[in-house]
Amino acid sequence: MKENRFLYTVRFIACLAVITIHTRFPGYFGQLLDALARFAVPYFFAISGRFLLATNEGGTKYIRSRTCRALGKTLKVTGLVYLIYLAFSFAVYMIYQNTVYDWFSSKFNPAETFNFILFNSGKFIYDWTYTFDHMWYLFALIYVYGLIYIFAPVLRSWYKGLIGILLFFLFFGQLLQTYYPIRPFGINICTWFVMRNWLFVGIPFVLIGVLFADFIRDKVDTLDEEKKNRWIKSARVKAFLLLGAGVVLTAVEMQILGKKEVYMGSVCIVVSILILSECLDMGGKVLWKIGRDASSNIYYYHVLVIAIIDHLANAGIIAAMPMYAKPIVVMAICVILFYFVPAIFRKRLKMPSSV
Repeated sequence: MKENRFLYTVRFIACLAVITIHTRFPGYFGQLLDALARFAVPYFFAISGRFLLATNEGGTKYIRSRTCRALGKTLKVTGLVYLIYLAFSFAVYMIYQNTVYDWFSSKFNPAETFNFILFNSGKFIYDWTYTFDHMWYLFALIYVYGLIYIFAPVLRSWYKGLIGILLFFLFFGQLLQTYYPIRPFGINICTWFVMRNWLFVGIPFVLIGVLFADFIRDKVDTLDEEKKNRWIKSARVKAFLLLGAGVVLTAVEMQILGKKEVYMGSVCIVVSILILSECLDMGGKVLWKIGRDASSNIYYYHVLVIAIIDHLANAGIIAAMPMYAKPIVVMAICVILFYFVPAIFRKRLKMPSSV
């Protein structure tokens, strides 16, 4: 399959967007950017669904085979990332002269086990040494792949209705957060992970990706060249309009509802990007390569970069950064560490040795 430079470029932009969520710019600009950045993780889920199945003709065996392969890769990545953060957490606890028991009991106890199993969150995957639970995405993806494997026989019979039902409950729950807080499972619904988890975010957005892929294969790839070009021109205009509507809707929702994990505007932005990916082939000479080669590591390890900066600043080893500069510095460090440094090593390895 030809590399989609547009999707790689957006993936890079989405990773930078996640950084602005975890280390925000100040003032109203920071709030607005935080809201717009909420498209990023739903986009990652949707892209996972977009390329999960290569055909819409395959039956249960084919769906399970593809899903099992994706699940295996995700389990390996998740295991590695989790072990690195676990080691970092343990090391910081020891540096601050805590005991092994303190570390273990604070993370691995019944309450945190419950939060992890039900919501993909809790101190299983974050603590005070790094205060963001970004790894929930990987664990949620594991859940979603597992459920697709189990329900493969009815995947395409159910996915449209399931997308609508789960998105309805996602936004209904977020309205309750603002106007009528309840306590499901004894946890305040305003707690971020009650609505932002494998069920209300992971499943619907992965299925949006699967549905979109089926639509393209069924309705667009079957067209002759002339009709396909007409579709691309029309779809491009509609997608840009949807993207603009998503940006405006997100800003309006932020003003009315405040900070949320996913906005209705986020859905519009994600769908518009999927459509534009079929209509555009752009990404410059470098941006799309960063998205292809480094965006995963930027997402996985930017929290580690933030945590190290924070601990060094708290210890007085480096100066505390102003709020407007920190996101830019974290972005720059991540791009250098995860794209330019590996690229330099690859280039040197390819150079012939001197005689």
